[in-house]
Amino acid sequence: MSRTFTQGYTGAVVEYPNATHFAFVPAIFKITKIPANYDRLEMVISDRDSRLEYAEEREPLNGTAYFDIRRYLQLMFDSDTHEAIDYGKAFVDSPLKKTAHIAIYWYRNGQQEYLGTFGIDAIWGTISARESSGGIMRRKWFVRYPFTVDVFAKNGTSFDVLIDGKQSDIMFYNHDEDAEGATPYHRYLLNPARVIDPSTVTRSVHIAVPHSLVLKNDDEAVGMVGYTLDIDRSANGVYLRWIDQQGRYCYYLFKEIGSASTVSTSSTWERNDMNVPTAYIDGVNIETSVRQSLSRKKTRSLGAKLVDSETYDFLLTLAQSVVVDVFDGYDANDAPLWHRVNIVAGSYEKTTKHYQDFIFSIEEPAQSAQML
Repeated sequence: MSRTFTQGYTGAVVEYPNATHFAFVPAIFKITKIPANYDRLEMVISDRDSRLEYAEEREPLNGTAYFDIRRYLQLMFDSDTHEAIDYGKAFVDSPLKKTAHIAIYWYRNGQQEYLGTFGIDAIWGTISARESSGGIMRRKWFVRYPFTVDVFAKNGTSFDVLIDGKQSDIMFYNHDEDAEGATPYHRYLLNPARVIDPSTVTRSVHIAVPHSLVLKNDDEAVGMVGYTLDIDRSANGVYLRWIDQQGRYCYYLFKEIGSASTVSTSSTWERNDMNVPTAYIDGVNIETSVRQSLSRKKTRSLGAKLVDSETYDFLLTLAQSVVVDVFDGYDANDAPLWHRVNIVAGSYEKTTKHYQDFIFSIEEPAQSAQML
């Protein structure tokens, strides 16, 4: 809790989360020094986009009350469409950022009084102690497929570009208006193909944001975020998109190793066909009236061969993602098509070798067979 608000005439103190907060981390409001004649507090959390509103009440104990609003921050994403990404633009707002407006009221002798209003930009995901949202991240840019990187930027934010290790003439700025949330920073999905022609790059592109938002150990600061994008022109494989633990969209092209299918019976029933079991009718003998409905579930094994330690850690974020999509090509308007799959739970052993294979499995949606 890095922010503090002190109520003027009573001296009550409110400690509350940073302006930018991950929705799956406890979001604790601690109100202390509550005067004895105030016997109840009410917190109202509202989301302007969905027009939803939630309220909770507390009775102070020894002048102190606590609220943890993380569940309400998560609920703001309940009706969100994670797949709504416009790859035709350089900057689009990530659907995984929402602004919560929090109002606190307290009651004295049955009369409601206003204590304060607070804003939080909630980011889908979580962050652990000693983990940072900043720094330099290395990714493969599969230039034949849809691709984005996540950045924080406000009006006038500059992006430095190195191409193949040399300073580029390309330097672009964000000219959109500041965000209207708790901070002026947008959480953008940046499509580098809209500002850099990948055919002019031999090995890699480095994009740096010197003045980005960085979160670490419950501190919010302005710092460096950068991406080193290694060019990959591969055209064959299974291309996946997923959301990692910090709410960033990630992409990688895998090779299919094999697949396995399981056919199961979802239901059986007796059907009165009024057939003679000893006769052939239209060349077919039907001795049983039992019918069944079958479904097929397909599991596909995918892998990336000989990845380095940093890439292995990056791919591990896929293994724990709850939103994973497989690329299906483009529609008639050149918009990407995806379908949702699940990751098969399993164990992953990272060795001390600098290069090793990363292998995992995805489960395709179950397909129902025909029913008569």
